[in-house]
Amino acid sequence: MAAVSTHDDTITHNRFPPKETDMATAASKRTSDKTSTQASTCSAPPNGMHSDPVRELLVHATHIQLATLTSVTKFVVGWTKSADRYAQAVSDELLSRAHGETASHELLGRLASVSSRHLREVTELPKDVVRHFNSELTKQSKSRSRQPQTARRRAGT
Repeated sequence: MAAVSTHDDTITHNRFPPKETDMATAASKRTSDKTSTQASTCSAPPNGMHSDPVRELLVHATHIQLATLTSVTKFVVGWTKSADRYAQAVSDELLSRAHGETASHELLGRLASVSSRHLREVTELPKDVVRHFNSELTKQSKSRSRQPQTARRRAGT
């Protein structure tokens, strides 16, 4: 096995003479240095400001993140309120049974009704959240379309 390993090592090292690999490495370093220098001088905007398309992209991404954050918050708040209403309703039904106000054969039907109402509320949450997300994006895109008009008005006056 040692002989085979040594033989493989000599084959690997003898594929290209050392001078050729050194020249290729030096050439690739020179090319990458030129490319990075050109990229940094050409793509760097003046005064550290981003170009308009990049700025618009960043603003749009920020709007999406904010709409997502408010939508997730709306979902959590909605779910919490629904869970609270459900717990209160179940508690009221159990207390009414404990106080003798509700017959035992009615309790399951009442609990099923309360659970059904809760499930309807919870299944509506995703629709409400999507509606909220879309309205947030629409609201933000409307404000974005007004900004250039406002800027043009200011420049014209």
